[in-house]
Amino acid sequence: MRFLSLGKIDKNIIPIIVGCVFCFLTRLLLLFPGDSELFDHAIIVNILVSISYIFTIIPFLILKYRTNNKHKIESIKNNDLEDMEDKPTITQKDITKGKWLYIFLYNFIDFVQGIIILYAIDLKSNYWILNIFITSIFYYLIFKIKLYKHHYLSMILIIVIGIILDLVLENLQYDIVNELKFVLLRLLREILCSSTDVLMKYLFEKKFCSIYEISLSNGIINALLNIILAIFDYYFFKLDDFIEYYDKFGNQEILAIIGLMTTQLGQYICILIINKTNSPCHIFIIFVFGQLAYYVDISKISTIFIIVCLLLILFMLLIFNEIIEINCFGFEKNTKKNIAKRARMESNDLLVLDNKLIKDKEEVDLEENELDEKELDEEKKSEE
Repeated sequence: MRFLSLGKIDKNIIPIIVGCVFCFLTRLLLLFPGDSELFDHAIIVNILVSISYIFTIIPFLILKYRTNNKHKIESIKNNDLEDMEDKPTITQKDITKGKWLYIFLYNFIDFVQGIIILYAIDLKSNYWILNIFITSIFYYLIFKIKLYKHHYLSMILIIVIGIILDLVLENLQYDIVNELKFVLLRLLREILCSSTDVLMKYLFEKKFCSIYEISLSNGIINALLNIILAIFDYYFFKLDDFIEYYDKFGNQEILAIIGLMTTQLGQYICILIINKTNSPCHIFIIFVFGQLAYYVDISKISTIFIIVCLLLILFMLLIFNEIIEINCFGFEKNTKKNIAKRARMESNDLLVLDNKLIKDKEEVDLEENELDEKELDEEKKSEE
């Protein structure tokens, strides 16, 4: 038996691969902005990213048009069958009740965690390694998804590798000594980030939201909230110097904006598709892969060490999400692929057993019929 094997691989792996590409390109854009000063203005960046999500209004309207036509056809069919069967007790309206409240909550939390980044952006440690742990807790509390041995092993190793990486590079020591209040703020941000991923999954699973509904609402709500924040910042907080950016605005800024909006929109759509077709924990695969873009220059030994650690974390994420399976010590026993395989085998065994019982019953019935016929023949002979 091979020590490693592929898990269940299907078409749902495609958005993960595409998301990795977009996330990598996004990080490269941050790393090599050229003469652009766009990425020195975080509030402007947040506004532009939110506006990019609004472009999903085009597929949203197409989907809305098709859905309305489908509902009209179903309504006609239901009216024709109204006298033949009772109406369902639970309607679509009942199921989606409170949907927009959840959507607003999701977008507001997303906005808040975006603000926190403005204050905690200079921290050096990789606090995102905790997301897999925090998200798993939220995912279990809401969806009752069980964790097995391969999940715990992966989760522990991801956190341990991340901590070792920060300790060796002395990032964690620096943050705790110099930026402790921002460390606590950043931890809050990771909790909020994980909660939005699980809340997004809840909107897909329980409220039947479409990808474009969430993306469009996120774009509109967050754009408005960030514009309001920008107005307050201009008059009171002075976190961002909008006048300075406007004075230096040129062709390079236009190219940076197009690049930012394109990569961010592609990345976000992939995140939504991944969350809908897989799980919130699959999202971290694209973010870890994207982190590699920061270390394309491997001229330093420390950079090679970081890349090795990131690749190990990425490998453990693939195991956690069952894209790769470890075939030893029972780690492969409770993967979805093997659980489904056992279920099919048990189903086949039950089918064989049912067929055997039916066959045995038919044989017993046949024997009983033969005995009855024999008794009738004997009775006839005795009467004669």
